[in-house]
Amino acid sequence: MIPIFRKKSEFSVESKKMREFSVDGLEKIGAGFHGTVYRLDDETILKVIDEMIPLENIQKERDTSQKAFLLGIPTAISYDVVKVGNQYGIIYELLNSQSYMNKLQENQDKIEELGKELGKFTRLVNNTVIDDTFDDIKQLQLAKIDRAKDIFDEDDYKMIRHLFEVIPESNTFVHGDLHPGNVLIQKDGSLYLDMAFSGNSASGYGHPIFDLVSFAQPVIGAVEDHPEEDFVSEFNGLTKNQNYELLNAYLKGYFDTEDEEYIEKVKEEILLRARAMKVIDLKYCAIMLQNQESAIVDGDDKRKIIRNLGIETLFERVEAGLQRIRATLENKEDGFFF
Repeated sequence: MIPIFRKKSEFSVESKKMREFSVDGLEKIGAGFHGTVYRLDDETILKVIDEMIPLENIQKERDTSQKAFLLGIPTAISYDVVKVGNQYGIIYELLNSQSYMNKLQENQDKIEELGKELGKFTRLVNNTVIDDTFDDIKQLQLAKIDRAKDIFDEDDYKMIRHLFEVIPESNTFVHGDLHPGNVLIQKDGSLYLDMAFSGNSASGYGHPIFDLVSFAQPVIGAVEDHPEEDFVSEFNGLTKNQNYELLNAYLKGYFDTEDEEYIEKVKEEILLRARAMKVIDLKYCAIMLQNQESAIVDGDDKRKIIRNLGIETLFERVEAGLQRIRATLENKEDGFFF
């Protein structure tokens, strides 16, 4: 179904003392690595943010969501930042919604159809021109790579950085952390975005490949990081074949084509960069686990997957990812195909 874009409107968020909420008894309607979404009532939802995320980042997500809404980007209206125990959350207005990931899990016989719909929705969002009051996604990604310089060999660091340096500039909207868990669907079929945090996965402006890379990263995590598993429910509840089917359908919907050769060329560009960002994340996790840092060791169940892999396996996955990137680049023409 074609998503319905709400009309632009003006609203204000009054400055007032931060309210406190409890999620006890609330229905959980979605979850990601940095937050969990609960239903407050028929008209509002509460997104509870990981306690590791600074308050200023959460406030910036709320502000970015408001700016995006005023530009006509389909996102829930954000209101208060509230306190939830030791964490913070954001209250959004969104009627009768669930995450698109839940819809995929409930309709596994319709992955082709649903994947294409999600691809078309992403393309519509990426066609929105915005200004430089938003974050520059390319610069955020390059900054993340630069911060990882000391944990990689110089050649690997330069290889990864070059993959992002050659991405063309663009002034169109990029969600920054786009995956089925960050897309919400209402009962009438309308699709809306759950906005990303400021930081490495902020919503902002840039080339649309950044959203396609975000979409591909969980697929890589499910399929390539767990080759021994037939069912990867820890990631998204879909089998390996279903993950591949979802990614291919998503790209066909995004580019509005059934041309398999074209899709494979585009996918090569996307997976190169998705693997690059994945090895950075995995190496940081391996180092944190090696150093017994509490963010990983004492983290919640979403980090249990990382802990269970173990230090040695994490480092092995990093090297395997780098080898995949090197092998692809050896057989690929230089430049950027999109």
